[in-house]
Amino acid sequence: MRSFFLTAVCVCCSPLVAQTPPIHHADAPADASIFINDNRDPIRLTHGPMLGQPQSDSMRVWARTSDPGEFHVRYGLAADDLNQVSQPGTTFIGHDNTGTVDLTGLEPDTRYHYQVWVNGRPHGLPASFRTLPDAESTRNPTHNPEGLFNFRFQIGSCANQNPLHGNGHREPTYENLNRDWADKVHFHIMNGDWLYEELRQYPPEAWRLVQGASAMPRVVDIAPTIVGVWENYKLYLDRGESLARWHRNVPSYFTFDDHELVNDIWGSAEIGKRHRRTVFRDIGTQAWFDYLGWANPTEFDHPIHFGKASMRAGSDLLQDAEADFTNLPLDEMTNLHVHWGTPEAGVNDMTYDDDAGHKNSYVYEIKEVVDPHTLRLHMPAKVSDTNISYSIGRRSYGKKRVANCEFFFLDTRGDRQMHDVTERDKPGVSMLGRPQREWLLRSMRDSDADFFFVVSTVPFMIPHSGAGGFEADAANKEEAWTGFFDERETLIREWEKIGKRVFVMTGDLHNSFAIRVTDNIWEFCCGPHNSVNHVPKLDESDRPATGKFKFGPRECDIRWSSYILPDLPRLQRLYPYYCVVQVNNVFNMPQELGGTRWVAYPHPQVVFQYYDGRTGELAYAESISTAR
Repeated sequence: MRSFFLTAVCVCCSPLVAQTPPIHHADAPADASIFINDNRDPIRLTHGPMLGQPQSDSMRVWARTSDPGEFHVRYGLAADDLNQVSQPGTTFIGHDNTGTVDLTGLEPDTRYHYQVWVNGRPHGLPASFRTLPDAESTRNPTHNPEGLFNFRFQIGSCANQNPLHGNGHREPTYENLNRDWADKVHFHIMNGDWLYEELRQYPPEAWRLVQGASAMPRVVDIAPTIVGVWENYKLYLDRGESLARWHRNVPSYFTFDDHELVNDIWGSAEIGKRHRRTVFRDIGTQAWFDYLGWANPTEFDHPIHFGKASMRAGSDLLQDAEADFTNLPLDEMTNLHVHWGTPEAGVNDMTYDDDAGHKNSYVYEIKEVVDPHTLRLHMPAKVSDTNISYSIGRRSYGKKRVANCEFFFLDTRGDRQMHDVTERDKPGVSMLGRPQREWLLRSMRDSDADFFFVVSTVPFMIPHSGAGGFEADAANKEEAWTGFFDERETLIREWEKIGKRVFVMTGDLHNSFAIRVTDNIWEFCCGPHNSVNHVPKLDESDRPATGKFKFGPRECDIRWSSYILPDLPRLQRLYPYYCVVQVNNVFNMPQELGGTRWVAYPHPQVVFQYYDGRTGELAYAESISTAR
């Protein structure tokens, strides 16, 4: 048997590495005693690479290996001359053998070629990426003193690979994106529902045997259903060949919506709520960070806290002898969930929406840290148990500045209270949670950006009230901000005070639309990439294809939308869309033809271009500039 963190490379045959470096990871010590069976093939790349965290001078590369260990990235300016070598990236058994490495010291707005190496040999397919521009490359003291530059990004959502729920295993959207846009956009935003639930009942013991591990990693011991989500991600990368190619060549940002966790997950911050889907939040979120969330900027880097605890019936104390709650930044984390505890906890099947979970499985508010090992919760336990799995969630939102644009990547699931469609304007009910909402508004007020992109996985103006519903009261189905009118209107009022252009970029609904909310505020819903379309008459409160629409206190103007008539059978509703956003800040006006001199527009503009995912043809475009 061999220690898992010594299986990284064959040192004797690798010219790149002299020794295995020390592991710097929060979960590494807990899993350091796990050994990997000696009778295994040499470590190899199994999935990836994928790209994220694009900067003008760096890029993050993700990979998954067959065993925990190391990988490197060779890169350079020519595909046949990869003359630079990264620091080692380390993959961890407690993260399903995934890991990342940062390539640093890169040149701005430059295309690099790269390939992952494991055991001193190239693994996987070669690929390339383009770094972001920077201000110094375009600055002109007279005509562009701020060093503004143009850039493009692509955005979309909802990429179901199940043939019963979309275009299936072949993905025409990604085929067209690879053909037309991989070398033209600077980054991609996948705005939720990259993943849809499959393999969620994968047995943890089968996972352990496949890994050749002597024991379960700590996270699997506490939350065994995480292995089904890991398998779900691998399945999508395995059969989504066009999707995998896109992520090899285009850096991405990701948000998670319900399907990354489990469909129709509601009320994760509703204190006292008991539901199987609700308390799957942290298990699904952890798997998302392992496979996608590493690509994002985050306001807080505190990981999810997983633990085993004792609770006694009638007592409001939770005790974990291995925890030190005094060292957890609880004011920067979310609430506590006791896990459901059944093998079907993460399965999208309403058959399992029963009361079979652990009797103490609820959403809890942490009232007090009593001592390093003890928390006081808002209500007493229902039953006594000395082996309860629980977690304390992390905040998963963040922001990114590119030129004169500020991007805010929201978490619309993790701190979300429970909506009520009979009282959509109930004061104080929040989708974001007070900390995230205050951070968003404070950050926007303090920013000198010209344009704000608020990336929300769920629609802003159009209801998503149909297409199922898995609560006991299925009539309460609502995914969108139209179940949170009080908070939505608060945001609109505050954004209007700022007086700049705000673009709410949304997903979840399997249609695309461009909506004018006010002169300053617009919604652009982008998708689906691969999922079957919703029917507006049934799933979107019968909104029109274009024109004025009012649902709740505010009328909006639908400038354009994809629209499905209700007489289409389900598997004829296969009309994917994607959106390319172009930010025009400068134009080239050299004093001699063929030269370069970037001149800033007095009124820069953002162009939203919607494309038919089946053909790649332009369907609609909207251009919005700064105020005159």
